Amino acid sequence: MIIYDKNKAIKLRYERNIEIEDIVDIIINKKYLDILEHPKRAGQQIFILEYRNYIHVVPFVIDNDSNLIIKTVFPSRYFQKIYKEGLK
Repeated sequence: MIIYDKNKAIKLRYERNIEIEDIVDIIINKKYLDILEHPKRAGQQIFILEYRNYIHVVPFVIDNDSNLIIKTVFPSRYFQKIYKEGLK
């Protein structure tokens, strides 16, 4: 099961124009580009995915019940260069 904070989803919609339900669909349908260890937070991983023609990062954790908990979603210039501009 994929879990996310409903208030965070509203905030993402209004502040970043990101629909978290779209992100969940991308993850469920395995249309993400990569899964990496979070470079700064131990115990977290990140999905790298394309959303609205730009690379986004989705930090997440997996809890004791095997639920995937999305922390946030944000566009990434760093990963945009790697994944969209052919550096990977």
